[in-house]
Amino acid sequence: MSVDDRIREVLVELAGEALPAPDPYGRLHARHRRVRRRRAIAAGLGLIVVMAVTAVVLSPGGGGGPTTDNDDTNPAHSMNQWSERMRETPTRGQVATADPAYVDELTRLLAQHQRAGDYEQKAGVSEVNVVFLDDVGDARVALVAFHLASPAPVTGYVNSSAWFAAPRGASAAEVAGAAATASFSSTLDPFMIVSKLGKPDGTNAGAAVALVPEGCVVESAPLPAVSDWKPEPTGSYLVRTTATERAEWWRAICDGVVRDSQPAPTVLPPEEPKPLTDAEVDAALEGARGQVDRQLASAAVRASTQIAPNQLSGPVRVLWGGQIAGAKPDDHGSWDGTGVLTAAPAAPSGWQVDLHIASPAADNTLRDLTGSWMPDDPTSPTAVVPMRFGGSDSVLVVAPDGAKAVRAVHDGSIVDTADVNGLAAVVDAPDSADLVFEAVDAGGTVLGSGRIPNAMPTVSTGIGW
Repeated sequence: MSVDDRIREVLVELAGEALPAPDPYGRLHARHRRVRRRRAIAAGLGLIVVMAVTAVVLSPGGGGGPTTDNDDTNPAHSMNQWSERMRETPTRGQVATADPAYVDELTRLLAQHQRAGDYEQKAGVSEVNVVFLDDVGDARVALVAFHLASPAPVTGYVNSSAWFAAPRGASAAEVAGAAATASFSSTLDPFMIVSKLGKPDGTNAGAAVALVPEGCVVESAPLPAVSDWKPEPTGSYLVRTTATERAEWWRAICDGVVRDSQPAPTVLPPEEPKPLTDAEVDAALEGARGQVDRQLASAAVRASTQIAPNQLSGPVRVLWGGQIAGAKPDDHGSWDGTGVLTAAPAAPSGWQVDLHIASPAADNTLRDLTGSWMPDDPTSPTAVVPMRFGGSDSVLVVAPDGAKAVRAVHDGSIVDTADVNGLAAVVDAPDSADLVFEAVDAGGTVLGSGRIPNAMPTVSTGIGW
């Protein structure tokens, strides 16, 4: 996925949605299917997860290839240096190593097709490089770099790239054919990751691949701890199939420095999640506060479980359920309705907290807030867990046993107070980094306090490129 694509995706996810449907529980399932279908479509195109960087405009240089500004503080300059290091690395993969003549023929055919305008890369190209070539799963997979004759006018990047997938053992002509183009990216990133590649016959390649430039290594570590990092035997690249994939993270180490780490993608598009069994619902509800709607809880747990592969290191649990009333609407409408708050341990640390609300208000819409993150365990019986309703001034605060009221405090001053009903309350407090929410007993003793969870921290724990 290109930088611009990733930014657009993140903005869409952060914006949230209000989706009408006749049944709130079916609507939760329907929304989740739509989210997964959109992601599956993007993944089916083989879009590559990359770390977002600031795009800048650079002046094209003269000569036969692109030149860039030498300012090391320029993000495009840094990315281009790493991109060139990736492009110039000898072709990886067992097929490439065993048959250099095949690589030469594939390179020639790729250049020929590009000049003919058969690929999405239409702008002039001065060089074509096969970065990776191997039989993986049921497919022959290739990563190809296109070195631009002039830097891209918007980003200033000097390389674009494409993944190709053809049947295992395919000829160079088949791999280079336009029908084998599985994805295109406007960049060649130093940590290229791809999965869910579609073949020309419409089937999935059953492959996931990650590559880094020469001199770098790919390491992997399994969930739940994501701490037992080990280098891949293949060194600067990693391959997974349906037979070898596992719940894990991958990271790129270059010159002894961790540059990037990410949750591994799934090899195949995820299947539609099965309904939870009664035993699974019982386990998720253990210790839940309030009066939980069991049907909505089951749907919410399913949705939260499937939000992002390998970003959760443990099962989803229900923190609270009950009625929400008196919340101020935001630009998307009312937040009142039946709510379920879920939480799960996040990899590599902290907790993901999600709020799902079935609302009988206008158009009977369902709303949910997903991907909030907090460092401390919200499943503790004494935890105070506040969740802001989107862009509203109102905040749902889940309180511990014995709490009679909840108050919002800013710089030592009480902003608002509300009585606790069903171990939760709604208070009004405009957004501020210094807000603290306190749960107090009948005598005014503070039983606990909490802050609104942050957005999920970036999945990358490296220093970047």
